[in-house]
Amino acid sequence: MVVHESVSKVPSGFTVSGTPSPSQEIQLLVALVQSNIAGLAAVVDAVSTPSSPSYGKYLTAEEIAEYVKPAAATLSTVTDWIKPNVSSVKPYTPAGDILQISLSVSQAEALFNTKFSTYTWGPTGPQIIRALNYSLPSTLNQHILHVHPIVAFSPPPKSTGSSKSPDLAYGRNVSSEARALERRQLAPCEDIVQPACLLDFYGLPNKTISGSTTNKIGVQGYNSPGDGAYANLADLQTFLNEFRPDLAGNTFNLVTLNGAENLQDHSGTFNLEGQIDIQYTVGVAGDVPITYLLDERNADPAVSYMDTINWLLTQTQPPTVFSTSYANEEGTFTQSAATSVCNGYMQVAAMGISMLFGSGDGGASDNQMGCTSFVPMFPASCPYVTSVGGTFFQPPTAFTFSGGGFSNYFPAPSYQTAAISTYLGGIGNTNAGFYNPSGRGIPDVASEWEVYVVDRAVGGTSCATPIFSSFIALINDRLIAAGKPTLGFLNPLLYGAGKAGLDDVTTGESRGCSSARWTAAAGWDPVTGLGTPDFPAMLAALGI
Repeated sequence: MVVHESVSKVPSGFTVSGTPSPSQEIQLLVALVQSNIAGLAAVVDAVSTPSSPSYGKYLTAEEIAEYVKPAAATLSTVTDWIKPNVSSVKPYTPAGDILQISLSVSQAEALFNTKFSTYTWGPTGPQIIRALNYSLPSTLNQHILHVHPIVAFSPPPKSTGSSKSPDLAYGRNVSSEARALERRQLAPCEDIVQPACLLDFYGLPNKTISGSTTNKIGVQGYNSPGDGAYANLADLQTFLNEFRPDLAGNTFNLVTLNGAENLQDHSGTFNLEGQIDIQYTVGVAGDVPITYLLDERNADPAVSYMDTINWLLTQTQPPTVFSTSYANEEGTFTQSAATSVCNGYMQVAAMGISMLFGSGDGGASDNQMGCTSFVPMFPASCPYVTSVGGTFFQPPTAFTFSGGGFSNYFPAPSYQTAAISTYLGGIGNTNAGFYNPSGRGIPDVASEWEVYVVDRAVGGTSCATPIFSSFIALINDRLIAAGKPTLGFLNPLLYGAGKAGLDDVTTGESRGCSSARWTAAAGWDPVTGLGTPDFPAMLAALGI
């Protein structure tokens, strides 16, 4: 037995709260060595780079599985070792490159030569069963990438948005006329942004023209006890009647995972994430169909993100654009788990799905003041997703709390190296030691940070992400009408010809560790990325 993964100490925020019963059943994920992940990466580059002959020729899930499924020898060797020692074993991913095993705590301790404890996140957070290390037989190292989440201490996914300046409290008996009066008394677009402002600022059309039913936006939501990301149907209609009467009556398709419910009662405790994401996709993307994928939030964020990846890989007509306004500090993941999740997004990219994630709402340091290093966010730091930062009007200026920086896990991808080199060359030794200069840079793009939902102003990359996702879906609509493929994985385009379809943001800065922070600059920067949407310019850049 050889130690395969370990952590030196219990991460901050977690405390030991006991010892689990030896008979308690747990589930673990065994990630197997994939047959040709490098080959799949090459395919993603080819289908996502406009100059490639393969551009837009996306793969099916079955074709993708051929690249990631484990070799027959790997699968048989690992299952022969596991089966006698567990209650059950079954494929967790469609390609079978990750196995899910069920076993008791005592079985797991014997199988992996470790000792489990129960840990609690925060004062009242979820309890998890974890260990500080685990071992594998030396003969299996060539077959197993990692076993998750034995040493993974990650808080649940957190929203990248927050409520600000509440005008009316949910549950208050206030007439629709009173609500409308309050809105008419709000400041104009410079202070309170509504859908009409976004259509004007970004040159977005107010309707689609292709008639396509396959060009869809997927929106991620997560529920957890006492904190549901519910999308209220009545509030959506109130929002549309007030701000987009031309879209009144439009709604969304609901898909739930793991028993999640989209409750409609305002009297309970819930967050505004579902309201923001739905109101600013339905209300901005015209008639583009919207699917709200609502999952019951897992205590393990890697599982939450993999739930979505697995769902996308099993859809015959998945959304062409997928918006997620959740993030975790990259360092709260083990590098192996982050890599597995990121490789999942690589598979989704091969299908031609544009995955967009908020870059976070804590500036360069995730709101940690007096720190000695910046804090990148994940999944935004994965090189196979498009990360969205925040700006405010007008003119567009970097928002202080817009997350950004450089990954400590993923190197700068080839599509981004020139842009990063230019920015770092311009700042010299500024912030030296606070970041990884060879890491993947985030965000890639940006859009408006603060908007108005049905009863209050809210801010965050939770607002920016669905707005930019709507922009991409509307571009896809014009591409479909012109007989061209949808955009798919965006970044190779955006850092090439597509940057002409974005408005560069050169003013503002993000907060960081005391005086250390990122500033906006000409070209790409780690606050606003390449810039904000410009619909007419992007159409021109794409030749339509």
